[in-house]
Amino acid sequence: MNTPLDQLYRRNECSKKQSYGKRVREVEGGAFSPLVMNTGGGIANEFQKVLRTLSTRISKRTEEPYSEVMAHLRTRLRFCLLRSCLIALRGNRRKIAITGLAHTELVI
Repeated sequence: MNTPLDQLYRRNECSKKQSYGKRVREVEGGAFSPLVMNTGGGIANEFQKVLRTLSTRISKRTEEPYSEVMAHLRTRLRFCLLRSCLIALRGNRRKIAITGLAHTELVI
C-alpha cells in the first residue's frame, strides 16, 4: 500500500462527491465540498480551499491577521480530529445525563 497521500485524498474526495454531491445539488440546492483529512492532520485540496475562504472571511470580519485565523482554525480542527480518534479507540468517558426518566410514569 504505497499510494501517495494526494492520490488517496483525491480518491476519497471523489467518493464523497459521488455519494453526496447529487443530493446536495438537487435537494438542498447547494454546492458540496468534501472535507477530507487524515488522522495525522493532513488536509485534502478542496478542504484547503474551504479553509482559505473561511479564514479570509473571518479575518476581514474580525480584522485579525489572516495567518492567525488560519492557524486557529487548523489547530481547532486537528484537536477535534484527535478527540474523535481517541473516542473511537477508548470510548466516551463523559457521563451521559439522563434527565427526567426516574420520575416519569408510563401509562399503558
